[in-house]
Amino acid sequence: MYELSRVRLYSIGPAGARYADTVLDLRGVGEPVPDPGPTQAEFFEEEPVGPPRRPAPAGVLFLENGGGKSVLLKLIFSVMLPGHRNTLGGASSGVLRKFLLADDCGHVALEWQHTLTGECVVVGKVSEWRGRQVSNDPRKFAEAWYSFRPGPGLSLDNLPVAESTAVRQPVEGASGAQGRRRTMKGFRDAITEAGKFYPHLEVHWEEIHDRWIEHLGELGLDPELFRYQREMNADEGEAAGLFAVKKDSDFTDLLLRAVTDTRDTDGLADLVGGFGNKLGRRAELIAERDFTAGSVDLLGRIVEAAEARSHARDIHAGAERRTRTLARRLSARGAQERVRAADLAQRVTAAAYAVTHSEGARERSALIAAELAYRHASLALAVGEKSAAAQKRELADARTLHSAWQAAEAALRHRAAADRVARVATAIQEAERDAAPALAARAKAAVELVRALHTAAESAEHLANEEEERSAALQEVSDSAYRDSTSAATEAQRARSEAGHLRQRLGEVEQETAEAVRAGWLDDSAPDADPARAALAASDAEKTAVAAWDTAREASRRASERAREAASAESRAELTAARAADAATAAERTYDSEKRLAESLAAEERLTELLGLTGSRTTIPRPRHEAGDDRLTPEELDRFADELRELLDDAVGSAERHLFELRTAAADDSRILGALGDGGLLPPGPDVLATVEFLGEHGIPALPGWRYLAQAVDPADHARVLAARPELVDGVIITDPDTHARARETLGEAALLPRSAVAVGTAAALLAPTPAADATPGDVFLVPPNPAMHDEHAADEERQALRARATERDEEIRALAARLGKDRELAARLASWRTGCPAGRLVELAQEARDARVFAEESEAELAEARTVRAETEETAAEAAQVRDERQEAAQRARRAADALAGLAFRLRERAGWQVRLRELADDAAESEARAPGRTGRGP
Repeated sequence: MYELSRVRLYSIGPAGARYADTVLDLRGVGEPVPDPGPTQAEFFEEEPVGPPRRPAPAGVLFLENGGGKSVLLKLIFSVMLPGHRNTLGGASSGVLRKFLLADDCGHVALEWQHTLTGECVVVGKVSEWRGRQVSNDPRKFAEAWYSFRPGPGLSLDNLPVAESTAVRQPVEGASGAQGRRRTMKGFRDAITEAGKFYPHLEVHWEEIHDRWIEHLGELGLDPELFRYQREMNADEGEAAGLFAVKKDSDFTDLLLRAVTDTRDTDGLADLVGGFGNKLGRRAELIAERDFTAGSVDLLGRIVEAAEARSHARDIHAGAERRTRTLARRLSARGAQERVRAADLAQRVTAAAYAVTHSEGARERSALIAAELAYRHASLALAVGEKSAAAQKRELADARTLHSAWQAAEAALRHRAAADRVARVATAIQEAERDAAPALAARAKAAVELVRALHTAAESAEHLANEEEERSAALQEVSDSAYRDSTSAATEAQRARSEAGHLRQRLGEVEQETAEAVRAGWLDDSAPDADPARAALAASDAEKTAVAAWDTAREASRRASERAREAASAESRAELTAARAADAATAAERTYDSEKRLAESLAAEERLTELLGLTGSRTTIPRPRHEAGDDRLTPEELDRFADELRELLDDAVGSAERHLFELRTAAADDSRILGALGDGGLLPPGPDVLATVEFLGEHGIPALPGWRYLAQAVDPADHARVLAARPELVDGVIITDPDTHARARETLGEAALLPRSAVAVGTAAALLAPTPAADATPGDVFLVPPNPAMHDEHAADEERQALRARATERDEEIRALAARLGKDRELAARLASWRTGCPAGRLVELAQEARDARVFAEESEAELAEARTVRAETEETAAEAAQVRDERQEAAQRARRAADALAGLAFRLRERAGWQVRLRELADDAAESEARAPGRTGRGP
């Protein structure tokens, strides 16, 4: 059994609850694994500490409404229950396709851990849109499933979902998948290559639902458990809703869905058929059970008594044997114990003497040991005292020597320091005596140098003050001249710049005028051409063009809306036509399936035979077809299925009764044949045989009367003895007359309780004289018995007749059993078909198929019409858009012309002022340039 360990979701989910790369980890918090299997870790992975643990037994996921709880369950169920019809929350076939965007390659991977061994297996699902485009066509939605055993080379953490997958330790909140996402083909190639390099991964890839379900069963993951969970969570309610049944039929349906495979109902049909067969043989089986129970009860008592007697005998023999053995062992043990007691008495006397002698020796040894210990201690004390005195003397000498050495070191240091001080003092005195003349000369030179420096500093300071005053006056004159020159140059440059700007604007006005003339906005041939009037005319033209553009734009918008409405109508018509075609196909398939079942049933000759046997009945008219064809049609079978089932039930009941009678007769004949064997007479009754056997167990010789008659009486006298003693002939004959009284007592105590009257007598009573032949018969007479009871020739003839009759009966039983089995099978098939297809259902299915096909054709016609309308509206919308674009371009040209003419008129009005200002600026610039050189020439 496996438990969910981890869940990884990558690039999947709806827009409001999307899983980019999410891992739900439930590992390592459960109970320890009882029998962990060997595992191989990654190369750089740390060794695990302690035994592996099972995943969490339960968990709670807290999310707000719309956070993705149901999405998570749907994604998990899509792996374990493939197919759109198994989606959680209903039978919507497109809910899983909404979880995937156009560029997505979604992954849902589940890691399961075995509860006993701790081994893991990863199962997952990968899905994407073919062509990278979302579509309503389910055939463009590609999905596949895979499984592998995680280990070195591939695990849940490093699934090759992207072109670059990190191999470092996973970090919570960070995705290990980096780079561009792989497509489904790239992912399949990656894990297939990993499976080739690492065979222990056991990589498996599957794209078919049924094969994937079979593979899950091989892995030990039962998808049926998830089907129950899906039903429990269908409406996000509690699990008890699955078992809330209102009546017995609902519980039966739930049980059948749980234990049967919907794809294979033959097993259930065989089981129900076998149970029906057993119910049909119930009377026979009950009779056989009662007979067997009675036989077992009687035989059980005999067996129990025999076992009790054997057990008592065994116990008695064992007890007697053990008693004799115990007596022999006790007598032998007594002799041995007497010899051992005498030996022990002798050994006790010798031991007492040895103990006394040992006590005296021990006292003498104790005294000797004490004296030796005393003398040894005295000698050790004297030696210790001498050694202590010598060690004290050595200690005093060592302390004196240590003090002397410490004082010698201090004296040596003091003497060395005194010598160094004397040497340094002598050297200082000699150095001072040698440096005295040089120091005097240096002092004299320093005094003279200081006097010269003071004189030079005073003269330099006076000269510097004078030069500073002259420099300040010149600097002030220079600054004033520089400011005047700069101001004049700036004014001249400003005037030149403004004049250049005005000339540029005048040139632009001339250029704009020429362009307006070239563009046709101004007419230069007319003497009274005015740009202002042209600007007003262009503004009016602009308004007209804009109004026309607005009109065209509104018309284009209306045409586009009609085109969109036509496209929407076409989509609705296409969807309606597709649904109608699917409904028609489904209805036709349902009708064809039911019709094929009905045709297969109607082709059975047994039904035609039953109708032929009941041709005189008015409720089931015989079919009338073409010559040579007497089979039923599906419509007739649908009309008369209930009556045919009643006929089959009656035929099965009568056949079962007849078969029971035949088998009972065959059992009787078999018993008689078994008694006759290959030779001999017919056996007597069971009560007579039981009485003879009981008497034989008690040592009383007895024979059945018929056997004694055949063996001890002349055949010529058989009729006479039968007439005289019929009760003894059909009873028990005691061959030893002396045991007659004991036989009476034994049978009286036995309480055999036979079901027939059994007469017991001696041979003399059987052979007693008979009445005369001419005696008048009484009111009692004898039915002539079977000669095979006492005549071997008649028994041979009876044996041959029984064997011939048994052979014929066996053939009849086999034929009847085969026909009965076919009738039961046919009745079960007919009942099953009638359950799934009630009366009139076939006609309703045919009518539904015709109506669905007619509706589908009407939907196709509406779709064609919608496509025509859409094409027309799209063409009209294209024409309107073209007109709108043309008028928009014309309006833009008119706006540009109006703006250009308005600006040109304004600049032409300003041109005269610009020309006056240009002349003024030229005069100002000439004056500033003339003033600037005179200012700059007055510098120092």
